[in-house]
Amino acid sequence: MKTRAIILFIVSLVTVSCNPGDEIRLQVFNPLDQQRNDATILLSRGAIAKWTDIPMDLLPILKNEDGVHIPCQVDDLNGDGEWNELFALTDMGPSSQMTLLLTFISSEKFPSFDARTNLRLGANQPGYPELQNAKRLEGVAYHNYSGRTGAAFQMEGPAWESDMVGFRNYMDQRNGMDIFGKLTRAMVLDSVGVAGRQSYHDPDEWGMDVLKVGTSLGAGAIGYMLNDSIYRVGDNGSGSYDVQFEGSQRSRFNLSYQNWRVGETTLDVVHQIEIVAGRHCYQSSVTYSGTDMNLALVPGIVNMKSDTMYVLNLNDHFTGLMTHDYQAEDTTLLAMALVVPTGYLKEYGETKERGDGITQTYFVMLDAQPDQPVPYRFYALWEKEDPRWASLEMVTEFLKIEADRWAQSVIIERLP
Repeated sequence: MKTRAIILFIVSLVTVSCNPGDEIRLQVFNPLDQQRNDATILLSRGAIAKWTDIPMDLLPILKNEDGVHIPCQVDDLNGDGEWNELFALTDMGPSSQMTLLLTFISSEKFPSFDARTNLRLGANQPGYPELQNAKRLEGVAYHNYSGRTGAAFQMEGPAWESDMVGFRNYMDQRNGMDIFGKLTRAMVLDSVGVAGRQSYHDPDEWGMDVLKVGTSLGAGAIGYMLNDSIYRVGDNGSGSYDVQFEGSQRSRFNLSYQNWRVGETTLDVVHQIEIVAGRHCYQSSVTYSGTDMNLALVPGIVNMKSDTMYVLNLNDHFTGLMTHDYQAEDTTLLAMALVVPTGYLKEYGETKERGDGITQTYFVMLDAQPDQPVPYRFYALWEKEDPRWASLEMVTEFLKIEADRWAQSVIIERLP
C-alpha cells in the first residue's frame, strides 16, 4: 500500500492556564504565500481546555483586536449536548498573521452570523416540514424511483449548499449525486422543488439543476470495487439520513447504509458529508465495517457529456481528476473534479457506457480498510456562477490553490 498523504493541521498549544472567562490572545498565521479567503480556524474543546477552565453554560467565541466578532460557530459532533469544536472563517493575506481574542459568552448573547451553509430535507407534505433524519426508500425497480421518491421528499432527497454551489442526493437505491448551479450567494434550497415554483431543471433567478446523472455516479457518489466489479453503495439493504449539525459557517450530515450486500459479503457504510462557506465543493469521509477485507472505495464523475478526464498532480499530497466541458444541462461549461489524497490513490478509469449497474462514469479507486475513514472532495465549477470557470487553465490553477490550502492549514498559537 502506498504511503498515505499527511493532511496537516498544526496548532501550537501553550499550556499556561488562566481563569475562566479571561480573554485568551491567539496568533493566527497563514503559512502560504497566497491570499486565503475564508481561512479555517478550528479549535477543539480539548485544546481550549489546556489554556483555561471552560466556564459552565458559556460558549467560546472569537473577536479581532477591534472587538469585532469573527463569524464562527460551536458544534456538537457526537450529539451528547456538549460542544466539541469552535469553527471560524476569516480572510488572511499571503504569509500574514493576525491576533484574535478567545473569550466566552452565553448562548443567548451569541451573535447571529449570516447563513452561508444550509441543509435541507423536506417531507413532501403541506408546508414541506424539514427532517433531521429519515429512512431511505427501498425495494422499487430502478426506473420507478424518481416519481416515488419525489412524492416522498422535496427535491427527491437531502440537499446541501454553500454560498457558492449546491448538491443533492437521491434518497433511494439509485443513490446518485446531483449539482445545483447557483447565481446567488443567498441560501435558496429551502424553497426549491416546492409546489407552484418553477421546476429546478429549468433556469431560474437563483440558478438550476445543472447535471444529468442517469445511471452514473453523478457528482461524487460512491461504490466499492470487489473482484474487478464496481458495486453501487446502497442499491440494496437499508439506509438513512441524519443531521450532525447545521450552522452558518459549516454543516454536516451522514448518509448511512446498513446490511448492504456485495456478492457474498454484507457491509455497513457511513458517508459523512460536510459543506463549508466559501467553498465550491463538499468534503466526504467514507467508512465501511462488517468485513475484514480491504476494499477500494470508488467515487465517480458522470461522463455523459464529456470525453476527457484530466489527471492533475495538484501538489505533493493531492491528485485531481477533472472534466471540463459543455456538460451543464443548459449547454454551458461545467467543471467537475474529485480531489483525493494521493497516498490513497490506487488507479482510475471509466465504466461501460450502457447496461446494468453503474454506467457513463469516470471513477477513481481509493485504498480503504475496515473502520478507517477515507476522505475526498468533489468540486463543481459552473461558468455562469463565475466566468473564470470557462477557462481550463483557471480551473486547474484554482484546484491547485485548494489542494495547497487543504494540505497546509493556518497555524494557531497562544500568546502570553
